[in-house]
Amino acid sequence: MFKFRKQSNQAKRKAPASQPSSFKWRKSYNWVALILPLGLAGVYLSQAQQLLPIRTIQLSGNFENLNQKEVESTLQQYIGQGFFSLDIHHLQKSLRAKPWTDSVSVRRIWPDKIMVRIKEKRPIARWDADHLLSDSSRVFEADSSAFSHLPIVHASNHKPAWVLHQFYRLQTQFKRVDEHLIALHIDSRGALNLELINGLEIKLGRDDIDYKIERLINIYLQQILPRREQIERLDLRYSNGFAVAWKKEVLQGSDKASIWSNSNV
Repeated sequence: MFKFRKQSNQAKRKAPASQPSSFKWRKSYNWVALILPLGLAGVYLSQAQQLLPIRTIQLSGNFENLNQKEVESTLQQYIGQGFFSLDIHHLQKSLRAKPWTDSVSVRRIWPDKIMVRIKEKRPIARWDADHLLSDSSRVFEADSSAFSHLPIVHASNHKPAWVLHQFYRLQTQFKRVDEHLIALHIDSRGALNLELINGLEIKLGRDDIDYKIERLINIYLQQILPRREQIERLDLRYSNGFAVAWKKEVLQGSDKASIWSNSNV
């Protein structure tokens, strides 16, 4: 009896040993149940690359200076690519490489269409003969001869955004005397040279720019404007006044003593 009971107790202790195998089987089954749908989805997507090719590309945006036919030619290579496999980043990069492109947005539309929207750069100034300056202060390659109506803004060693800010700031100052600034050049030493719409050139130098402009504005209407047609250039780089460069024809036909020739004002 004792042995029977002992065997019975051992049997009772051994009985639960079969439970872990059942648990492991259920656990493995759960993983299969999870992985199987993912695998089927992968197979479906791989087939969808062939079953869902891009058939339509809708292009929108402004094309005043950007060549629309050239853009359409670039997009043509993406026709027939898979809806899911289409490399949108590559598409955007290829369009942004065009000089007049400012920004590109691309959107997929189920099941076989993509929408491409392009924003064109808006030029607000000429940088040099081969570059323009956009409203986002970006210098980009373009033939500036077709934009002679835009002001000239250029600097050798300064960021375009800073140069553009200086141009607008100085332009505001000259509006006080009803004049319009059309050019700002900043040389490698940081010296500023201006040109007004009436052709008057003004040398400001590097220092005390605001003080020099204010001094000029205060006398402009009374002393400069009446003689404007006779003056070729003003040099404001002096601490106690400014020099006047007269036009050659004025010097030849006038008594030098009657004008400000060779003197500071």
